[in-house]
Amino acid sequence: MDEWSFSARMLNLLFEAAATARNGVEYTNSEVANAINLRAGRRVISDETIRKLRSPGGPQPSFDKVAHIAAFFQVPLDAFKEGTATYEAVAAEAHKVLEIRRKHTETVTRQVADESEGIQMLARSARRLDARGLRLAMEFVSSLQKMQKPQD
Repeated sequence: MDEWSFSARMLNLLFEAAATARNGVEYTNSEVANAINLRAGRRVISDETIRKLRSPGGPQPSFDKVAHIAAFFQVPLDAFKEGTATYEAVAAEAHKVLEIRRKHTETVTRQVADESEGIQMLARSARRLDARGLRLAMEFVSSLQKMQKPQD
């Protein structure tokens, strides 16, 4: 790996893209180091080393460390070498995954906002009811829920 520089940018992109499969929760450096070490059956990398590798201009890792990182993220070694076709293909795929996640997040955020708006409107209306009206409204909502159950 002496003839080219390890790409911290790709490593960070892989961390970010992998979060999609984990409900948006990124792996920690410790989780990755522990998983790599467990798979290797020995200590081959530390969380501190991973932290340094994620920093632009960080140290150049050994071939062994890159191989373990590549295996963890299930990408070829060349994915960490900027300018290669492999790097470009892996980056493009990771960006697609991130774009899908971004669109999904926007959709969910919109749905929550719409639901929240409806709930807020119902709450404002309920606040204007007296005790009898509130009881009737709750009975009506309960009846609606029972009617909708078979359709769900």
